Amino acid sequence: MSGQPFSQPYRWIKSGTAIISFCAGTYFFSRTARLLGALRRSTMVLSFIFQATPRPVAALFVVSGVVPANAGTQIPRTFIVLLPLSLLSFQSAGQIVISRMLAYNELPTVVLTSTYCDLMFDPLLFTAPLRQNSKRNRRFVSAVALLLGAVVSGFLTKGGDVANPLWIAGAIKVALAVVWLFWCGKGTIRLE
Repeated sequence: MSGQPFSQPYRWIKSGTAIISFCAGTYFFSRTARLLGALRRSTMVLSFIFQATPRPVAALFVVSGVVPANAGTQIPRTFIVLLPLSLLSFQSAGQIVISRMLAYNELPTVVLTSTYCDLMFDPLLFTAPLRQNSKRNRRFVSAVALLLGAVVSGFLTKGGDVANPLWIAGAIKVALAVVWLFWCGKGTIRLE
């Protein structure tokens, strides 16, 4: 809100849009999950499908030219960049709501610094055997996956095109929804 950096004095509008959309998404996903039954398979499938939908929509906005490549620097002349930003921020709340519903609170799926902090804070980081510290293991895999995702996205967006990573992320969300269709729940006989 201070107008910094001078080259983009309206960045606070994008930040505010992202924060408000994320909060609205958290409210929506948490209330909807409680209404439908938080740990039901159908709730998980619907959540992942709903999370996947805004990504290809945002990609279509970019590919079709509705949102020009330099839209982020055109605020306040046009606010069209806020549309895909709000969609992506809204849906990203769904993944952290699911991590909370599944009681995997050690996996902040949106902010990497919390994962690093919790990983390094673990008193048994280097001493506990692999099978005896599942939280540490999940945090480590989470940090590696987030880092690899950032690197791959960086390569995919080198030319300034953000559509391909959006298509890929949407496909991954749909794949996760399909996985939930076949996930063995508690008390389910597993075919091994």
